Amino acid sequence: MKILAIGAHPDDIELGCGGMLIKAAREGHEVYMYTLTRGSASGDPKARSEELRRSAQFIGARHLWIDNFEDSKLGVTSDLINHIEHFINQSNPDLILTHSQGDIHHDHRAIAAATIEAARFNSNVLSYEIPLTRHFDPKIFYDISDVVYEKVELIEIFWSQQNKLYLKANAIKGLAEYRALQSRLNTGVKYAEAFEVLKICFDKNFKLLTIPYEKIKNTEQISNLNEVLEFV
Repeated sequence: MKILAIGAHPDDIELGCGGMLIKAAREGHEVYMYTLTRGSASGDPKARSEELRRSAQFIGARHLWIDNFEDSKLGVTSDLINHIEHFINQSNPDLILTHSQGDIHHDHRAIAAATIEAARFNSNVLSYEIPLTRHFDPKIFYDISDVVYEKVELIEIFWSQQNKLYLKANAIKGLAEYRALQSRLNTGVKYAEAFEVLKICFDKNFKLLTIPYEKIKNTEQISNLNEVLEFV
């Protein structure tokens, strides 16, 4: 399976679905990460990009792309949608993970809305949460009990953000413990990541269905692709 995780800032993907991605990469699935900004509103963008590179390496991601949209200035524009669609085409994912439409941060909400448009031809799209997300309505629960301490270690890579309370180990573990309790999967599930469903398709064997489609190959309308940092 190919999984594309999309985030607004360095550490968003890791907070929202870091446990799932660690386990997916470990099981041989292809993990791709695309972050839209370099987090300049909360620190040095070079340092935060390097932290993001190290986190992708820790996860075992196949590819990491770091775009250069302005932090805290994202809106649902054609440019944002085109960039997201471009990297969806680059990774050809079976599953897309993005922000929640009801997130507290306007950058997160913008990316959630833009992803829905950019992924209109894709079959499976889920929203993740971070500890600050409000109005989240989880429908899917994923057991991360065996990697929760690795998720904490993953978040600790973002040393430049160490003063933020929601990046602390107790916040990460507390939310995961709460979601595990909500799942009512009492047999050994102590920690879970939760997801909202934006779109899910199954085949006749009840496996995730990926529907082939004609990719848009014209990149002339996509601005500043040369500014995107890429790590393999």
